[in-house]
Amino acid sequence: MSIRIGSSANAQWGSHIAQIHLTTDWRRLTADVEAGSDHRIIAADKAAIVESRQAYAQARGNNRFDVTV
Repeated sequence: MSIRIGSSANAQWGSHIAQIHLTTDWRRLTADVEAGSDHRIIAADKAAIVESRQAYAQARGNNRFDVTV
């Protein structure tokens, strides 16, 4: 299989990878909240979700995103 730069398959992979990062960050936040982690760790997890959500929106071609953390 080959992927051209700028191809639609490349954009789909970018979107998929961004979604995996977002899911991973969300799971980390959930686990840390359930474990009663320090508020600084929770804040860092929330910031990571915001960044992941921005990357996901950009990969999908959106310039707006909503995040509720």
